Amino acid sequence: MRFFLVALVLAVCAALPAREISVSSEGANQATVARLQSQIEPAFDSIHGKTGVADDAPVSLHVVGGADAFARIARADGVGMNAESVLGYAMPSRRRVVLNLSGITERGLDPIGVLRHELAHLVMGSQLRVVRPLWFEEGVAQYIEGVALNELREAAGSPSLATFGSLEDLSNALREETRSGPAYAESREVIRLIVARHGEQEFIALMNALERGDGPFEAAFETSTGETLQAFEAAWLEDQEGRAGSRFARFFGGMFWWVVLGLTGLLLPLVWLLRKRRGKSQVDMWEEQEKHFPSDPSWAYADPDDEQYTPPDPDTWKR
Repeated sequence: MRFFLVALVLAVCAALPAREISVSSEGANQATVARLQSQIEPAFDSIHGKTGVADDAPVSLHVVGGADAFARIARADGVGMNAESVLGYAMPSRRRVVLNLSGITERGLDPIGVLRHELAHLVMGSQLRVVRPLWFEEGVAQYIEGVALNELREAAGSPSLATFGSLEDLSNALREETRSGPAYAESREVIRLIVARHGEQEFIALMNALERGDGPFEAAFETSTGETLQAFEAAWLEDQEGRAGSRFARFFGGMFWWVVLGLTGLLLPLVWLLRKRRGKSQVDMWEEQEKHFPSDPSWAYADPDDEQYTPPDPDTWKR
């Protein structure tokens, strides 16, 4: 009986259609490519688990090892972007994801996180039927990326204390090269705040509403969470201000001993110079006093070759 059940399960699983996955590479490390290929299906499972949005369509992954080749491929795909600052892109209409392995390696990031990020864009672009603001789109992709190492690298590489005046300002910052680093990190915090305030199930309900086409976005947000987008924005601004204060405190605390050591390094030479100068001044003063009030006996100043000189008798006082 047990054997029959196992055989039935295997037969059913075999009958289920497997996702068609196509992987290619150009100038990329083949071990890394194989690792990425093995993580495609788990990435889709993670996206489904965190957002409730399923996607069983085929996917094509192209891993590029060099920045020049990545720029060339991006141009051929009609993607206008600076290859030096882009780690990858997704094309939902073509079910295609391209990763810039050289850029990922240069920043010291885990390529699995970038793969999840781009596959999240692929799923949202393919399945969601409501126009989303950029802060939400990138925030969800960052939220799904979920690699602690990458977040630590981001924090180390972008220690900015920048804040954003509104959700619209956050979306604008994502398009600006000078502010995009902190903006990507902040967009993830926005999604985490949604989940923290309303729960994972409400966030999934919001994603499902966007998948059904229950728009516009503001209405879907309020229906799913029970909070207006304007009220949430105010709560996020307050939360952002609190986190900015904590970041400043951590930054100052982390820099405190470096500041102390730096000041010590500056003060020690200054103290040494002052002591040296003070010592020289003291010697000069003593020499000046010695001229007028010599402390050595008079014979110490006599010429030892002068035969006319007779040292005074030290016992004269006894007589």
